[in-house]
Amino acid sequence: ISNGSTNGGNGESAELGAIEGAEDRTPTGGTPSPAAMAEELQAKLQESEKKYLYLYSEFENFRRRNERDRLDFIKFGHESFLKELLQVMDNFERALAHAKGQGGEKGSPLMQLAQGVEMIHYQLLEALRGQGVTPVTSMGQKFDPAVHEAVGEEEAKAEPGTVVKEMQKGYMLHGRLLRPARVVLAQKPGPA
Repeated sequence: ISNGSTNGGNGESAELGAIEGAEDRTPTGGTPSPAAMAEELQAKLQESEKKYLYLYSEFENFRRRNERDRLDFIKFGHESFLKELLQVMDNFERALAHAKGQGGEKGSPLMQLAQGVEMIHYQLLEALRGQGVTPVTSMGQKFDPAVHEAVGEEEAKAEPGTVVKEMQKGYMLHGRLLRPARVVLAQKPGPA
């Protein structure tokens, strides 16, 4: 065994010969020149930078979309509960209308009960406002299919297509429709 190794010496000299020979080869030869290698590496670097920027952009879009969805969930996540609570609100309004329609004496038990129901109704309305729920204005307004649901028409002196009765109040939640107002619209009087 000469030079302290069996095959290691021959492999090393072959590698050195390949490196020395690479300097003499041209781009048309088997091994590219250093300038061609630099151009190839530069192209790969630019491609990698483009991929990085694309992925970074996609991630930022994902992050923004995720944040928007999270905020929407916080804002509108209790929507179904609020819809159920609106039915309770409707019943309070019906009870108030009925009690006022009975026309009891001031101070009578019926009127005292009506006052108590009215205070609870007001408190519930304020709690809903605190959650971002606001009523839709309908009476005297032109029909707007975005916030109104027409349930009928009747002859009235108002301009056709104007809301003349509100059968059920509509509500918005942070500017988004929670429940449409169910309304009756004015129509032109028919021939006599």
